[in-house]
Amino acid sequence: MAQRARLFAPLALAALSAVAALSLGRVVDSSRFVLPVLGAALLPHALGALCRRRSWSVWIAVAATLLGLAVFVVLALEPSTTTFGLPGADTWRVLDRQLTNGWQLLRTAPAPAPATDGAILLAVIAVWCMAAIADWAAFRRQATLGAIAPALVFFVWTSTLGTSASWVLVTAAFCVAAGAFLLAQNLAVLDRRRNWLVSQHAAHPHWLVPASALGLGAIVFALLLAPVIPGAGSDPLLDVANAGRNESAGRSYRPALAPFVDIGDKLDSVDNTELFTVTSPLPDYWRIAALDQYSGDNGGQWTLSAEGDGSVSVGLPSDAPKGTLRQEFRIGSLTERWLPAAYRPVAIDLADTLVVRSSGTIVADASSVTNLHYTVASALPALAGTVTPDQQAATAAGVPAAVRQYTTLPSTDEIAQIAQIARRVVDTAGATTPYAQAEALRNYFRTTDFVYDTNVENVDNGSAILAFLDNKHGFCVQFASAYAVMARSLGIPARVAVGFTPGTTSGDGVYRVSSHDAHAWPEIYLDGLGWTHMFDPTPAAGGSIAGGSKLPNDTTIAATVTNQPPATTTPTVTTPATGSNGNGTTGTTPVAPTARPKVSANSSGGGAGPWLLVVGVLALVALVVAAYTGAVLTAKRRRRARRRDAPDPVVAVVGAWEEALDRLHEAAVAPDPALTPSELARAAPSDTNVAAAEPLRQLARTYNAARYGNAVTGPDDARDAWTSVDELQRALDDDVSWRERWRRRLDPSTLARR
Repeated sequence: MAQRARLFAPLALAALSAVAALSLGRVVDSSRFVLPVLGAALLPHALGALCRRRSWSVWIAVAATLLGLAVFVVLALEPSTTTFGLPGADTWRVLDRQLTNGWQLLRTAPAPAPATDGAILLAVIAVWCMAAIADWAAFRRQATLGAIAPALVFFVWTSTLGTSASWVLVTAAFCVAAGAFLLAQNLAVLDRRRNWLVSQHAAHPHWLVPASALGLGAIVFALLLAPVIPGAGSDPLLDVANAGRNESAGRSYRPALAPFVDIGDKLDSVDNTELFTVTSPLPDYWRIAALDQYSGDNGGQWTLSAEGDGSVSVGLPSDAPKGTLRQEFRIGSLTERWLPAAYRPVAIDLADTLVVRSSGTIVADASSVTNLHYTVASALPALAGTVTPDQQAATAAGVPAAVRQYTTLPSTDEIAQIAQIARRVVDTAGATTPYAQAEALRNYFRTTDFVYDTNVENVDNGSAILAFLDNKHGFCVQFASAYAVMARSLGIPARVAVGFTPGTTSGDGVYRVSSHDAHAWPEIYLDGLGWTHMFDPTPAAGGSIAGGSKLPNDTTIAATVTNQPPATTTPTVTTPATGSNGNGTTGTTPVAPTARPKVSANSSGGGAGPWLLVVGVLALVALVVAAYTGAVLTAKRRRRARRRDAPDPVVAVVGAWEEALDRLHEAAVAPDPALTPSELARAAPSDTNVAAAEPLRQLARTYNAARYGNAVTGPDDARDAWTSVDELQRALDDDVSWRERWRRRLDPSTLARR
């Protein structure tokens, strides 16, 4: 029975790890994670069984586990970046970006979060570590309850942050798997006469002193020092209070994925998945949101401002004005509730859509936009082919008060340097009007040696923009963010729009938009023209690289839009009212509901990434290790000095004998208290290095003479005793590894002996 239990226990623990890993289904919104995390849950147990069968040491097992994780991540998650299975530079760049994006998602996304490549990478790492620790605790330390702890912590985390979907089934499966492992492991460890509740190794009282000191130090640090550390008042690294989507959809919404992170994930994805189709007589940029606020947090970052009375309303008019562009969207697998549309949407056949009035961003009144079908009409902005020289000159009139907020920038050294570069660009081009300056900025990115490159981080703070302007490598996020900040520094209202380029068409008026069409571009406001996207600075991507600028033909659009009939839509439930449309003109907008809706967007960049957390944890571990090492070595050195420098030679000789007993204890030679010093000196060398016999016998004779002899013990006897101690130490250190020598030096048990 016990033999069967020993065979069944690893399988039961592997099943428990698998169930805990599958509980991630309550946190993410698709099943893409299943196969990777199942592999991450089962393979560490297989590696652990192999290491135990081969009788490998724990250090070899740890190395094998880490190597197995690296191989699994590369081959299972990033096979397309390898050459015959071997990782290259692209592999590490992709992993770094996915880890950063996954960490951003973990910090900000409410459940169910999108199962992005970064999220799956983090899940695989977490599940692998969980399974490896559980396997070590169960079969290296025989700690049954300790083996369940990693899976239990992981399961509680997913239960706390996840949705209520399938919670009964998942909880029941976890309980069954945990019970099966407890039963099997209980029988196995009891058969070997070990305690089935905890580790087989008894607790050592001498560990209580350093453990208690470290625990007390951690409490003092947390209460007194941690609150005054720079950054202690910043946003949490992991916001477990992040509110999720309303189950009823309704009037509030927090996007699950920051727009810039979403763009990076789509462009970096190996699979070019079709996301939606658009039936339209003209191509355009299908915009989903506009990031119109550049805050000073973390050196600057673009966010969507949608707070304050009247900033968000419900519904758009049902009748589109003549001359608007009519688009029919059929959404596939978009994960956000933002609705793609050409800017500026003025009519839609969906009722109760949320509208951010300042930027024309529209959000569906539904828990998901997957398989949604709607028609929207847009009043297109000014295009390059339609702007006359007189209109270009008229843009010098200044910035209206209504859009002056879109010229604000944080006061940082990085922004000041970016402003200097922008001023140098327009001065070199001789540009004096806002139109000419906007054109000069675009030409600066288009005609110099800037390179479209997706192998960079999607970060938009001031330091990242300066780095981009220096190395001249980036993709649409860097181009759009840098352009918008430079335009604002020149007094030109600017914001960053995110969405998709037109997509591909076979000439039938249907545009198929895929994940590689994700794009970001700047929108600037020119007095007399309004908001326009005609100054997209991103160059077209070459070859098979995803993304890049794809501006449609301006003249064709202008000629076609003027002949477009009004969009045919169904009435909305809101009543139109006159108000500002956010474009510097007056138009038709709906009356806001009694309960003011809110739309909020998470930070798109900056902040503490996963590497900062890793560095912080490593620094804390290094600090604890250094403190422990220093404390133990200092205590032993002081005790040795106190024993050796005793003014009474007899006390010094006794101290030398006690020092020798400490060295033997550290070398795992347990002196029998029933033995005399001479008997101990004869017996101990059989358990350790033979070379230790002579100094130990010499020390025993000196000790016996000092304690029990009639002769006077002098300073020379004390000096000879300590010389024997030093020779004993060198003999014990011979033929042992450096790791064993340091284990002995850092063993605190002898400090508690006397």
